Amino acid sequence: MFESPPIWSLYRDNGTSSLKIFEHMPGYGRTLVVPRNAENADLYFDDPAGSYSDPFYGPTLELLMVNFLAKGRGIIIHGCGIKQGDRGVLFVGESGAGKTTMARIWDQESGVEVLSDDRTIVREKEGQFWMYGTPWHGEGKFGSPGSVKLDRIYFIKHGKKNSILESNNASSVTQFLKCSFPPLWDAAGMEYSMDVFSDLAATVPCRMLSFKPDSSIIGFVKAQGLRLKA
Repeated sequence: MFESPPIWSLYRDNGTSSLKIFEHMPGYGRTLVVPRNAENADLYFDDPAGSYSDPFYGPTLELLMVNFLAKGRGIIIHGCGIKQGDRGVLFVGESGAGKTTMARIWDQESGVEVLSDDRTIVREKEGQFWMYGTPWHGEGKFGSPGSVKLDRIYFIKHGKKNSILESNNASSVTQFLKCSFPPLWDAAGMEYSMDVFSDLAATVPCRMLSFKPDSSIIGFVKAQGLRLKA
């Protein structure tokens, strides 16, 4: 049904998905079998003589989570999430956009918890969007089990100065699609994901943010938050 070579391939039979992981790597091959509802799964090891000191090595748990969330439960976004009190800010970007840099800068700020520097889960709860840290960190190795209500979203890139540009709903949805891990092999899951992107763009303030890689970005972002509240 779908391939992400050389790491994994997806096969499907009567609604059950089988993800063959490291299929062509001796000693590492495994198969993750996920039923239609994705509420549980079975993990099989292909080589009895293989070394499985870490049975979840590689993308195993993340693939399980992507399939689980796609059943109307949430999405994984390529972003750095920070928690300040009861408000959360999500800095979204592709590889190299500055997510780990942003995480390291904010980690020096008192009262801030970095939930993730690379992959952040976003879910709707009681009519509001919340974000959650994950164990799938970036180079900064920031990963927290914490969560917080999502207050603002910035699509980031490195720049010579700190500056903000508006992002209309269509542009925001496009950025979410580029910077997320949607289930491209699942039509219903993709429809759900696109609905989430659309709802996020419509209900959570989204901006384009160019930033200098230094501590000046902290005061700049805080000032933007005050303007939004005003």
